[in-house]
Amino acid sequence: MNKEQNSLSTTIHYIETFLEEHFGGKPAQLEITLRPPFLLVHITGFLLPSEEILLEKGRARQVRETRDILVRSVKNELLKGFEDHLGLHTDDLYADWNLTKQNGLLIITLKTENDEPDFLWPQNVNQDTLKEIIILNSIRTQKQPDQTNFYWLNEYTLLIERIGVLVDIEKQLIQNGVTEELRLAKRPLEYRIIELFNLQSILKSPVEDLFVDWNFQKDISYMVLLLKRDESQKYR
Repeated sequence: MNKEQNSLSTTIHYIETFLEEHFGGKPAQLEITLRPPFLLVHITGFLLPSEEILLEKGRARQVRETRDILVRSVKNELLKGFEDHLGLHTDDLYADWNLTKQNGLLIITLKTENDEPDFLWPQNVNQDTLKEIIILNSIRTQKQPDQTNFYWLNEYTLLIERIGVLVDIEKQLIQNGVTEELRLAKRPLEYRIIELFNLQSILKSPVEDLFVDWNFQKDISYMVLLLKRDESQKYR
């Protein structure tokens, strides 16, 4: 096992322990994708017995809200743990959950002094069409972003960064402290991109999951599309 693999293995153990201590349970599996300036932690098989009861009673919103509050309350501690275990300089933390599939995603942005590496597009994906769809979906749910950036972290993970996406009424709500309500209201609108657009025909692979979160103060949003893995579609 090389140094990087050992660091990732240690980090996975750290996250498992962290989730157990702060959330009350361990996930079935964790997978880390490190591609500076981004670090992604895909969490699968993570649903507490108490949360399962709430979901059965139709109270998914309460579970989401509780998890959001927990993530924000432990953000600084969690980011410091990543710095200690991987020797990285972290910037911010984003998180989202698919309660139906019992999984989630942590998105950690990193501070880096190096030039941003090339994030190659798959040859069979039409860049212009995909960009148009993402912008159209943003206009439908909020407004056209001031800036939209696409990062293929690997052949099945697409991270989309949108800067300047909030409308005036949302900015006023944020100033009034109505952030969690806004986050819970905006997410379902974002998820509908899978229903409204035929992404599979553009991405040449089914979308297995979608996660989205915001830093409302910075007016930045990150959306991650996880595609069904197919070894034959690797483009590197």
